[in-house]
Amino acid sequence: MLQLILSILTNTLPFLPFAFAVAISFNVLRATDMTLDGSFVLGAGIFAHLIVVNVHPVIAAFVAVAAGMLAGVFVAAIQRGGRVDPLLAGVLATFILASISLILMGRPNISLLSYTTLISPAFKASEFHGWRVVGCYILLTCFIIILLFRAGVGLRLRALGDNPQLLMRLGYSLEANRMLGFAITNGLAGFAGMLSAQITGFADIGMGYGMTLTGIGAVILGRQLLRFFSRSSMVRISGEFFSALLGVLFYFSIMVILLRFDVNPVYLKMCMGFVLIFFLRAAFFVRQPVNT
Repeated sequence: MLQLILSILTNTLPFLPFAFAVAISFNVLRATDMTLDGSFVLGAGIFAHLIVVNVHPVIAAFVAVAAGMLAGVFVAAIQRGGRVDPLLAGVLATFILASISLILMGRPNISLLSYTTLISPAFKASEFHGWRVVGCYILLTCFIIILLFRAGVGLRLRALGDNPQLLMRLGYSLEANRMLGFAITNGLAGFAGMLSAQITGFADIGMGYGMTLTGIGAVILGRQLLRFFSRSSMVRISGEFFSALLGVLFYFSIMVILLRFDVNPVYLKMCMGFVLIFFLRAAFFVRQPVNT
């Protein structure tokens, strides 16, 4: 049982910052930002390349997150003036970022197993200590993001998603706030990619494939589960992040359990899809009021 819990946590922790990025994009900015896939790979690739050329891990980490933020600013600039649909802009930006990542990496795959990273000394001491350090990094990041979105910045970004005309009447720039919002989400994706590269020991050009869709599924599932257990239909800022955590935990719990039952990896995604559909439909019907 303990091994099962550890397997779930080791899958959940690296994905959590990415899930937060999806939650901000999907629930706050009201945009399906497919750029997150590209920013995830970009953060991992830049971090790995800088480590290989003997750049200090702290500097490499900051550069990886900054690169993700620049990718967010880029996709926001594509949408400037509302002339390009956010989904299409994200797809176009992902195509461009795939080439940029490959150019910066120099090859499709970079191994980090023989290099010192931010977390490798902790894992050399013990696996438990390593995961504790990873957890501290993630909890600190999540705490900062929650504080940020409970402040005025978070309110402006929510207004951007819910009522952009109101934001304009209050004298705030739509484009500046859009760039800020996408910079935060893609910076989180770059952070998740950088962290994932250290945990797995490599950066690969295909490591971000389908992550945004997985994140959206987990976030929607967590939101439905939170509504199922809550009496209120409203989900506040902290609740949205908690629902993302709940959805990711539930998603990877199902995946680990299916693997424990020796489900063929070829059928894993299909089984996960049907299980998620079942729970999403069940949560929707349970929340429906009963007509009397």
